[in-house]
Amino acid sequence: MTAQSFGSANVAADTPDLEALVGGLDPVMALMSLVQITGDRTLLQRYWDALDGKQESVVEAFRDINAHEAREPVDPAIAADIRTKLLTALKSGKASVMAQIDLPMFRKMSRLLLGQDIPEMSMEVAFQHAGFTQDTRVRQPQQLPPADFKVIVVGAGMMGINAAIKLQQAGFAYEVLETLDQVGGNWLTNTYPGAAVDTPSRVYSFSFEPNASWTKFYPRGPEFLSYLDKVADQYSLRDHIRFGTRVEGATWDEGRKLWTVHAVRNGVKEDHVCNALIMAVGPNNNPNYPNVKNLNAFQGPVIHSAQWDHDVDLTGKKVVLVGTGCSGVQVATAIADKVGELVIVQRQPEHIIPNQQAHADVDPAERIAMETIPFVVNWRRLQSLESQLGNMHGMVIKDEDHAAKTGGFGPINDGMRMFAEGYLQSHFPNDPDMVTLLTPSYPVFAKRPILDCGFYDTLKKDNVSIIRGALAEADEKAVILADGTRIECDVLLLATGYDLHFGRQFDIRGTGGTTLQQAFEPHPFSYEGMLVTGFPNFVFMGAPYSYLVANHAVVSEQQVHYIIELLQWMVDEQLSSFDVTKAASDAFVSEVDTELQKTAWVQCGEAHGYYRDKGKAGAKKVILAIPRHNSRIWHDLRSPRTEDFQTTRAEGASPAAPREMEMLTI
Repeated sequence: MTAQSFGSANVAADTPDLEALVGGLDPVMALMSLVQITGDRTLLQRYWDALDGKQESVVEAFRDINAHEAREPVDPAIAADIRTKLLTALKSGKASVMAQIDLPMFRKMSRLLLGQDIPEMSMEVAFQHAGFTQDTRVRQPQQLPPADFKVIVVGAGMMGINAAIKLQQAGFAYEVLETLDQVGGNWLTNTYPGAAVDTPSRVYSFSFEPNASWTKFYPRGPEFLSYLDKVADQYSLRDHIRFGTRVEGATWDEGRKLWTVHAVRNGVKEDHVCNALIMAVGPNNNPNYPNVKNLNAFQGPVIHSAQWDHDVDLTGKKVVLVGTGCSGVQVATAIADKVGELVIVQRQPEHIIPNQQAHADVDPAERIAMETIPFVVNWRRLQSLESQLGNMHGMVIKDEDHAAKTGGFGPINDGMRMFAEGYLQSHFPNDPDMVTLLTPSYPVFAKRPILDCGFYDTLKKDNVSIIRGALAEADEKAVILADGTRIECDVLLLATGYDLHFGRQFDIRGTGGTTLQQAFEPHPFSYEGMLVTGFPNFVFMGAPYSYLVANHAVVSEQQVHYIIELLQWMVDEQLSSFDVTKAASDAFVSEVDTELQKTAWVQCGEAHGYYRDKGKAGAKKVILAIPRHNSRIWHDLRSPRTEDFQTTRAEGASPAAPREMEMLTI
């Protein structure tokens, strides 16, 4: 991990193979670094015509559905000239002149790097998420947070770490309560074979701590945990984390305007009091076990992917794997060569998209270049973000005109479906039955699309078979499907996902003693993906209506920014509590629910899955997603709309008076 975004050119002249590292850089990328190191803006004009139209194309898998034309190479003399200048600058040992670029400069440089303009709605979004600014605050603080103003964060996963860092930087006293004994959240418990991030490593990290040292394009769990460990150490977060502390609930004290968090540590109950409570536990909390009759009768091991038992040796065993979602295909691919026989039970097929980088290592020279040459890691990150920044019309929201003309869903959605179907057929050109078995009948994004990690190749192995069906029953030696098919096996693996609680597993009591479970009937909801009416000074990160628009790192940074703005507003205005009004919350939910009706998440055909909350009555509703471009969400979360809140102040408290500037004389 490096902090190259604000680095210098203090690269040792004797860095091994520095010439080779620079020589391996794309000349446009080399120019980006050179401009920032030297501060010479005229270099852009000097080389613009020679480079424009010859940029390297980096498009991530979910959007990379079109053929790529061969690009015209840059004139070797021009490329050599740029690289020579960069090498000279690196060896000079001088500090970078333009370590921090302004937005107009970023606009110009990004245009040359990407070969096209970033849409204006996404410009500031890209500037921040690529790591070119760490100062994202909108509100200029008028006062420091009081020493007795305390914030409690529940959870030390990616969201909790992000919140802790920004609270610390903003001067808030805080404590993190974490059930486990390490940072990492779900990545500590998701240890099944093949477990990996399905978001490119370059962007599955904090913009303020870009990691130049990823060894894989899609990092495995241990490498991602190592990244979070390093971040926690760099910011000395462990001093503020109370590990081994299981939160059971929290109670709002209306008189004191404080939360009391109820927890258990080492078998002893303990209470923690705070002014503001941030739940950073996410929605995925417990394994989802299917309802299987007589499952206890099965004599072999039963292992859920979310609670993997590494003591069970699968070598040579006959294994039944239930589930072909993201974790299911990763498990199947990872264990196929180890087991004696693998039978995969699939309730319904999934859209699987080719991904050549699924298991690929980052080229060591590229990794070392990002570690060594200032600013390259940020510009690489921007390249990986590019596909999220543009217009995605017809991707998730149905294009009615397109549908009327073609019978399809939307231009991008249909393109992705045809791309996935072509990829499937290319793997089984002489097996139409397998193609039929593996072809979904619903639009892309009705369920989470899967980046192929080798699943289709796994299905071709002699010891692997796949069958359509639903697990219904078990006996001592076998599992039985709903259609009566009996499959004898030694081990049963369940890759059946999570129960999405959205905080309902906690006993959280807000105004008037109303519990979160009661408030969330018939379904969980939120305002702006974080706030729940009737629960003052309470923020639930990753609440309903906040997912499926960007990766976890991007979403959490945007939410943490909003939280800091909200808390600073409290401090500046001497507020003792805030609570989003019912009218504002209802309006937000109504608008989002209306927009959701137009999406593949709702118009999902026969697709099932975790996108849809069942509620106690069993009526399904999509609450996970928000049908808006992430760049709009970024702007929506810049500052709280104060008119949407009810607030209180302690008796006698008032906002700080504006400071007057007196004329000084000599």
